[in-house]
Amino acid sequence: MSKSLNKYDITLLKWLSKLSKPVYQNDIPKLTGLDLKIVTKSLYKLEKMNLVERKPAVHNKRRTYIVSVDVDKVSKMLEEYGESLLTLSELFKQIEEIPCISCQFIHKCYEGGFYDPIYCSLLSGYLSRYSLSRKTLQQVSKH
Repeated sequence: MSKSLNKYDITLLKWLSKLSKPVYQNDIPKLTGLDLKIVTKSLYKLEKMNLVERKPAVHNKRRTYIVSVDVDKVSKMLEEYGESLLTLSELFKQIEEIPCISCQFIHKCYEGGFYDPIYCSLLSGYLSRYSLSRKTLQQVSKH
């Protein structure tokens, strides 16, 4: 089994990483549009690489697997391949949410100044929401 990722593996990893919960393996081809054989081979290889976890299950009276992903490991692996979990539009949307981008006082904001980022309630709120969403995503991916 090859330890390098092909385009199907990368596509599957990105798709699985964006899910908020584990998914049944037999549903993946329908939801992604990928061929059943490609999905099966990719998941087997990704499981051997410890990027996904497959647990036996029964769904619609058929044996299958529940597939979950380790988002941190996947993110690191994709970085090695020059890939990102986010598309450019998703990345720009995240950047747009940073309160400093649209702040009217950004040119006067510095540590120790009248507008100090340490005491900025907008920035603090953003950072707490961001850290909570990262923790939630990590907890969901571990289950």
